[in-house]
Amino acid sequence: MAITLSNLKSHVRHALGGSPASQLSEAGIVNEAGRYLFSVPWKFRERPPATITTVPSQSYVELPTDFGEMISANMTDGLVKSIHFTTMDDLVERRTTAIGQSQEYFAVILHPTSVSTKAPRIELHPTPTSSDNIVVAYRSDWSELTSDDDYAFVPPYAESVLISLVRAFALGYEEDGMEVRVAEVQNGPLFQRLLEKDGIIQPDYG
Repeated sequence: MAITLSNLKSHVRHALGGSPASQLSEAGIVNEAGRYLFSVPWKFRERPPATITTVPSQSYVELPTDFGEMISANMTDGLVKSIHFTTMDDLVERRTTAIGQSQEYFAVILHPTSVSTKAPRIELHPTPTSSDNIVVAYRSDWSELTSDDDYAFVPPYAESVLISLVRAFALGYEEDGMEVRVAEVQNGPLFQRLLEKDGIIQPDYG
């Protein structure tokens, strides 16, 4: 059975023996624990490849809203077009000094610059002159839970670790010792078993 924000908030209250201090939010504690769990490149965070399309005369393209980390990016017309990731310094230098070649894109991933912008984006050089498709393989980020019936998108075998982290964050904020409590979870048997389970989902990686 999938676990909801309501379920996780009840673990906050159970760990503390009541509601947290007024300065703290139960949902905030849950989401912080979820973001920490998703800082590890778990196999279960991988999502089906997504196709994003460049816009003519626009120097960037937006990534999926749940984007966390890039695994790979390939042009659908890969026989004649390609995309290569580089540094921001190199991209700026190419934009200001180099003559762009339409068959080869250089790219940098940038994070959102405002609250209203949900997804990271890929800055491109040269600026696209046509609608080209890029297929991206990626790991998702933690999806913020706001309503009590929102589901935490983790597999059942990862729920116990998520619950342990929620309880550790709750106690860490209420009673201090955050780093020690979280480290105990990460070095404990549940987390180590999750690492093993997640690593054997796929039998062969080529």
